[in-house]
Amino acid sequence: MTGLLYKAREILDNEGYTCVITDGEHTYTSKRRGVAPLLDLIDKKTHLSGFCAADKVVGAGAAYLYVLMGISALWAAVLSENAKSILTQHGIDFYCGECVPFIINRTRDGVCPMESAVKDATSPEDALAKMKEALSKMK
Repeated sequence: MTGLLYKAREILDNEGYTCVITDGEHTYTSKRRGVAPLLDLIDKKTHLSGFCAADKVVGAGAAYLYVLMGISALWAAVLSENAKSILTQHGIDFYCGECVPFIINRTRDGVCPMESAVKDATSPEDALAKMKEALSKMK
């Protein structure tokens, strides 16, 4: 694990964040759950190419968003099998504490809605559109 990735993980673990993205000079953090903090950064067109990220939970939806951001490396406490495949396919180095078949929804009675929304995505851009559509239906 690179120094930057280790730093991101250390901030995540020690300061109670759900997501930390850093290049050593700039650091973005969030305590929000799910893909919301990632979508905010994408919507604001925040330049994150080459940054390292640490995240509590990464499913397929979040993996696609990290691809869109241009993240170079990722550590996840929990990583889904589909996320692992997406990250591998797009050349993002990753490490995880636990790899699970899929991410469970917040009520713990099924699959995470973002994981479900992107199951048939054909590209990161397609996944982004599918997630935004699913989120608008959930409101």
